[in-house]
Amino acid sequence: MSFKITENEKIGIVGRTGSGKSTLSLALLRILEIAANGPMKGFIKIDGVDISKIGLHYLRKSITIIP
Repeated sequence: MSFKITENEKIGIVGRTGSGKSTLSLALLRILEIAANGPMKGFIKIDGVDISKIGLHYLRKSITIIP
């Protein structure tokens, strides 16, 4: 999956049961780590910063989830 969100844009994650909403949320909060190598490699960048390179506390306080 690949997409870009512009600065100050708010997004919502919606979809049917089993479509990956929870998995995406877990990856954004680094509860589920993305492998840097291997068969399913990838990365997540927020404001051009790879989230694997910043502290968990800073990352998680910077993201808001509304259930």
